[in-house]
Amino acid sequence: MRVTIVGSGYIGEALARHWRPRPELEVTLTTTTAERLSELEPLADHVALLRAGDAAALAEVLSGSEAVVFCHAPTGNVQVDAEGYRATYRDSFVALQEVLPRLPQLHQIIYTGSCSVYGDAGGNWVDETTPCQPVDEHGQILLESEQLLAGCRSEQRRVCVLRLGAIHGPGRQVADRFSRLAGSTRPGNGNQHCSWIHRDDVVGAIDAALQQQWDDTVNLVDDQPWTVTALLDAVCQARDLKPVHWDSSQASSMSADRRVRNRHLKELGYSLRHPRLTLPRLQRIDQALMDGVAEQARQLPRLRLNHNLHQLNDAVQRFLNVLQPGTYVRPHRHERPGGFECFVVLQGAIGLLVLNEEGRVLECHRLQAAGPVRGIQLAQGQFHTLVALSCDSVIFEIKEGPYQPTSDKDFLPQFPAEGTAEAAVIEQQWRALFEPLP
Repeated sequence: MRVTIVGSGYIGEALARHWRPRPELEVTLTTTTAERLSELEPLADHVALLRAGDAAALAEVLSGSEAVVFCHAPTGNVQVDAEGYRATYRDSFVALQEVLPRLPQLHQIIYTGSCSVYGDAGGNWVDETTPCQPVDEHGQILLESEQLLAGCRSEQRRVCVLRLGAIHGPGRQVADRFSRLAGSTRPGNGNQHCSWIHRDDVVGAIDAALQQQWDDTVNLVDDQPWTVTALLDAVCQARDLKPVHWDSSQASSMSADRRVRNRHLKELGYSLRHPRLTLPRLQRIDQALMDGVAEQARQLPRLRLNHNLHQLNDAVQRFLNVLQPGTYVRPHRHERPGGFECFVVLQGAIGLLVLNEEGRVLECHRLQAAGPVRGIQLAQGQFHTLVALSCDSVIFEIKEGPYQPTSDKDFLPQFPAEGTAEAAVIEQQWRALFEPLP
């Protein structure tokens, strides 16, 4: 069977990868970007440059195809205006209607649309029999696009519209998308509902629609709608972030609230691979995290701050330590059994000084993210200190727990405490040991 995939974005590329091992399918994949042609060539039998609103080009690409999947979307990662939607969706299906008389072999059309065509249901359930009442121009254009496709249906040609929830999956992790909202205050109460679908289930449903010749409109969502509040709470728990707060005195910008049923999808025999959105518990160590901790460290008198990845009673302590030039770390050692300490520099440069019991410097080691030395592990009982050699220097530290504030460190008594004038002088002397000679 000859199949054309119009659109090589997140879904189109995944669909092409899914179909590539299937010898019975001859797949053509399209893109609007010439630079992607060579990248996409291994994924399909043919790759073509196409803007689907160009009727002549669309007719040429679809010539000989028995089925076409429209999973195209506006180019780019930002929200486009209504004109961009119109050019992407409506114009494509106006062109398709124009060229259909020249495509007698085209027996199936599959389109990945959106549940946004339903509009606001006040939190009630909607299904494929619910009248569509879009709340904005974007939704109205998507509904008009569905209506244009319905006009392409005939006794010889099937049309399947898959109304998708919000897509998630590899590279589009929900927690990554919303973790930036942690600790913020949002307008409204967050009680509006949202529906999700995994990328692999979009691919699986398209494949089922092709193989089983679906000729219908089908909601493609998972089993469990979420309220926005519950979703953001789950995101913050999964990433160990501060919770999102809500201010019901402010009007919410979210105008649509609906729960979407997938009963018809199951009636057609499709079994979801991901029936519910799950949020694995993990903590990302990324640039945004390091920048945030570094900004806080700059505001503190001691010019450094830890960001713990562990709980205080964990057997192993794991944390980021962000240091700014001028911070003073009083020389100390860890005397408990198994009292090792491991440092790995993720950003910037750190000077590690190893001292004896008299406070004399035995060794100096420059650790920096660019290498050649990026980290060091110290054995139990070794006195040491650190100096920051660049702004926003970040260390990943590992040492044995649990943390005991009264016995965690054994300080060298001849060195002053933090915050004293003497400490500032000593820190400058230590830092000078790592500066190049004039």
